[in-house]
Amino acid sequence: MCDIRPDEYMVIYDDELGVVYAARKGIMKTTTPDHAKAIEKCLEQYFDGTMAKQDKKELEAYLKRSFDDRGNLPIISCPNLLERDTLRRLEILVTNECNLRCRYCYAHGGTYGKKVESMSPKTARTYLQSLLIGRYKSVSSVMFFGGEPTLCPDTIQAVCEFFKNNVNDHVFDKMPDFVMVSNGTLIDENMAQIIHRYDIGVTVSIDGPQEINDLNRIDMRGKGAYARAVQGLKNLIAIGTPPRLIEATYTAKHLQMGYSKEDIYDYLKGKFDTDVLVTDCESGGDEDLTFIDFDLHIRNGEMPLSDIENMSRRLASETVCGISCDVALGSVTLLPNGDLYPCHYFIEHSEYKLAYFKDGTFDFSSYANIVPQFIGLNKLTNPRCANCWAKAVCTLCPAFALLHGAEMDQYCRLRKYNMQFEVLQCAKKFTDSGD
Repeated sequence: MCDIRPDEYMVIYDDELGVVYAARKGIMKTTTPDHAKAIEKCLEQYFDGTMAKQDKKELEAYLKRSFDDRGNLPIISCPNLLERDTLRRLEILVTNECNLRCRYCYAHGGTYGKKVESMSPKTARTYLQSLLIGRYKSVSSVMFFGGEPTLCPDTIQAVCEFFKNNVNDHVFDKMPDFVMVSNGTLIDENMAQIIHRYDIGVTVSIDGPQEINDLNRIDMRGKGAYARAVQGLKNLIAIGTPPRLIEATYTAKHLQMGYSKEDIYDYLKGKFDTDVLVTDCESGGDEDLTFIDFDLHIRNGEMPLSDIENMSRRLASETVCGISCDVALGSVTLLPNGDLYPCHYFIEHSEYKLAYFKDGTFDFSSYANIVPQFIGLNKLTNPRCANCWAKAVCTLCPAFALLHGAEMDQYCRLRKYNMQFEVLQCAKKFTDSGD
């Protein structure tokens, strides 16, 4: 039996730097490209059985000496919704109506194929009372989502007040971190004041310069949303609560017009001076806009800064959990009609409905049949991930795994390829900083 496990070490290098990442310990060390290449070759021989017995012992001893700084990262568990007393995140779709008709929208204009409904302040309080009181001591994060959540400012305010009152009455231990995903076009002075009053961290969606944004992000009349979104940002900045993040969706149209992911990142970062995330365009809307080539930016010699920053945070973690995204276990989505789903990606798949509101209470009778599917995605135990070096830093999306399982082989191959280069870029950033 090998003393070195296949999931213990990952080696990556280019012409400038080599990196050996001890995944189970969370240790990353830099070396020369030639040295990294030699270690990689030794590991290949070790696992394919072509290495001499004495050489295997020497390799084992060398890696033990090099990475004996600390033990393996401690593993933390992830209890399910009915076993825990703290909810990590509650995503609230205050409405599934939207004032925009973005061409790539996978949610059918925010409706998710369902009847258009909005949550009134009274209904929101009723749902929260039934779902949370007596079950959870706190909710770490509350996300306002849609549709377009700013269509319902009174409901957003009512939710914030619900938590404030229950913290004051010592029902909850602390206030949640309020966040919101918005297109920004309806953030007027009143909405900005609500956001400021409750310190709601807003993510605003803008896809880059106006010429590309207004091709994809349009209203029901076909008019571009850029100018209105920028005005919403100005209203936030003016009241002293700038957005926490600007998120851009990178589409095939961006590529066609000559915009790289780095171009979009640099433009938004330079113009709005806030954190920026550039994500790939998913399928489900205008398929001509879908961007599915996960590793294109690497082949072009680029690496979006947002990817590097996200990987840096994961590498810095001092624990490891087999569940990278705890939807259905520690995080749920509440719809305007009182249905509970793991997250918004599952809304069009009724077989994943976790609970529903009826006669003043939430019925979780189907939960026991659904939750094993999410527990089964645990990267520490499921066969696909158990021997993979990337499991400590991989952000496996449960929705992708459960709804697009046939594509998992390609997804894993490309994600591991990307993550290797992300680790390398993090090492370069670490080296350049002199830390």
